[in-house]
Amino acid sequence: MDFKNIAWDGISFEIPSNFEVSGIDKKFLQLDNGEYPCIELRWYDAGRTYKEKTYFRQLAKKIESASGLKIESTVLPSSWKGPLKKYNTTGFYWQSDLATGRGVMFYCKNAAKVMLVQFIGQCDDQIDDAAVKLFNSLKFHDSDSERLWQIYDMKAAIPGSMDLESFEFKPGRFNITLTDQTETIELFRFSPADVILKDTTLGDFSRELFKDDIKSLGLSIAELEYDKGATCMFGQEKSPSTTKLALAKLNSKRRPYGQIEIRYTQESNRIMAVMVKSRQHIPEDRAKNIFRNYEIIQ
Repeated sequence: MDFKNIAWDGISFEIPSNFEVSGIDKKFLQLDNGEYPCIELRWYDAGRTYKEKTYFRQLAKKIESASGLKIESTVLPSSWKGPLKKYNTTGFYWQSDLATGRGVMFYCKNAAKVMLVQFIGQCDDQIDDAAVKLFNSLKFHDSDSERLWQIYDMKAAIPGSMDLESFEFKPGRFNITLTDQTETIELFRFSPADVILKDTTLGDFSRELFKDDIKSLGLSIAELEYDKGATCMFGQEKSPSTTKLALAKLNSKRRPYGQIEIRYTQESNRIMAVMVKSRQHIPEDRAKNIFRNYEIIQ
């Protein structure tokens, strides 16, 4: 059986390749197996103290209030016990007129997080195998090292100190925005590139796409073309004005320094872009270094 890795907002795990992400939010993923949604994952910051019964009652009450479903605790399926033995676990189940579900809530002390995983519908061998693989491969990523982001066909490693600010997954356009106290990193993916660039150059596409940022940050372009693609880089020739720097000191959300790099490769038929905004001077190779850990998964 083929597997793929999914990494999102501080967690990563492996899942059979026929499962796809069909719902996504901050600290939430929904997966389906090509027929219907069948797995949901939610995770929460819980601190270093954890009272299992209290947390489960609170969580059950919240679910019951939102959906009307009665949540009951139960024993774990035997196949789950081995992969989950390192966690403090509580199994549960629910049933409605239209569907049934079972799942587990567990606490990871090292990450100070509580995770809720539920399996909707009949839990057959396919779903049980997926559950065991998910539990065996699950990792919580801390803020002291690089954090993996791998969703759909995008893969990137970004410092773990950066938080997810926003995201957009629309046909032909993906965008993830990460931020910390001093810097904002935006990752873009556009497709199909051959259609987008049929009647325009990468440079013209880039100038139109980022025209507001180019203007506000005072960026200039360097454009390169090669046999199997093209690269455009936008940088600051002049330092931001005294006014912009002063406003940045007063408002932590302002980022007066900026840099953009955008690439097209025929092999992936994708256009990828990195935009960096910062409260501090940005090294010339900052976007290029981000690209070293940013790729398209075929």
